[in-house]
Order: sequence, then C-alpha cells, then structure tokens
Amino acid sequence: MSVSRSTESSEVHRQSLWEYYDRRVTERLPGVANAHAYWTGLGVEVSVEEIAAEASRLEQCIRELPPTHFIDVGAGPGTFTQLLPGSGLAIDQSPRALQTLKALLPHVPVVRADALRLPLADRSVSRFFAAHLYGLLLSDERQRLLAEARRVAREVLILDAGRPNGVQVAEWQERTLHDGTLYQVFRRHFDAKTLASEIGGDVLFDGTFYVLVVGTA
Repeated sequence: MSVSRSTESSEVHRQSLWEYYDRRVTERLPGVANAHAYWTGLGVEVSVEEIAAEASRLEQCIRELPPTHFIDVGAGPGTFTQLLPGSGLAIDQSPRALQTLKALLPHVPVVRADALRLPLADRSVSRFFAAHLYGLLLSDERQRLLAEARRVAREVLILDAGRPNGVQVAEWQERTLHDGTLYQVFRRHFDAKTLASEIGGDVLFDGTFYVLVVGTA
C-alpha cells in the first residue's frame, strides 16, 4: 500500500487507532502466536519456534536492565510490563487492555491516558518504556511522543518491530476484526541502527523481528 495519506489528520488517525486496538484486545492471539500471525501475514516465511527463540533473547535483555521506577506507555495487555525490572505504572488508552493487564499484574497501577499527553510531572520517573507504539504513529505524533518521554523520564526505551527481508519500511495496512470491520493502520518496520539514530540513542537489541533502543533525556 502507498504510505502517502495526505488527507489523514493526526487526530483522526489516533481515534481510529485507539478504537481498533481497544476492540482487538479480545481477538488477540496469545504470546508469540500473535507475532507469527502478523509476520506470516506479510509474507515472511518463519516458524513460531524461530520467533519464540528471538523473543526469549529479547525478554532476557529486558529483564537484565537495572531496576528502576518506570512507566510503560501503550502497555496493552501487559506483555512487556511484566518483564520490566523495578516498579512502575502502566498507561494505555484502551479500557479492555488495562482490564486484562490488571488481571495479569494486580500489583501494577494502571492509568487510562493519551501517550501524547501524559498525566505526569516533569522527570517524575526514571524510565519511559514503549513497545510497538512508536512505529504505529505518524511523523508529528512520533515527535510528540518523544517530547513527552523526555519530559517525564530520564531514560527512554523504545521497543518496536524489526524488518525481515522483503518487508516494507512503512505502509498502510488493512486490518479486519472478526465482525468484518475494516481499519487502516499505519505501520513502520525498523532496523535497530535506524531507530536508535532516530531517537538519538543506542541499540540494546538488534533482532530480525524485534528491536530495542535506549536514549537519554
């Protein structure tokens, strides 16, 4: 699909994105099965076992981070929240996602909020973490997210989708829910060095399907 969508305003885009991901929570496949369905849907020839092996290395990388006070922004159902060392807060715009996260991690406080308008004071946490959020945002939204991250935290961690061979750098994807509702979702795929350069940071994990980078505020 063409990346150009000049008529797509940032606000319209985010409202559609919020609705899609809130409704999708109950349809999401568990664990790496979700990642496998995504990549094979893009034509990537890969097994569940291959993705699981890389995901295991990524999880170990996250678990070995120094413990600190964090916020997990766009936390979804808590897939990565449970891996973050230390104590913190989970933020998402989806009530269904936060409900699922709370059932999984009852000790983690949750807040429903906009990632681009965080209800936090300046430098109120040590670590800002966002998984599979940055690559869903349009250019102006990405800049606003990074500005908020640098405002509230001293360290910024961005985890996002890698770029296997044959996968486009950026595209508008058609996503269909079980009831047939169709959504247009913008998605970028990254090599780790490009993402690190973009946020002004360093590579922590450089995988085929996952990349993790860190920057400081």
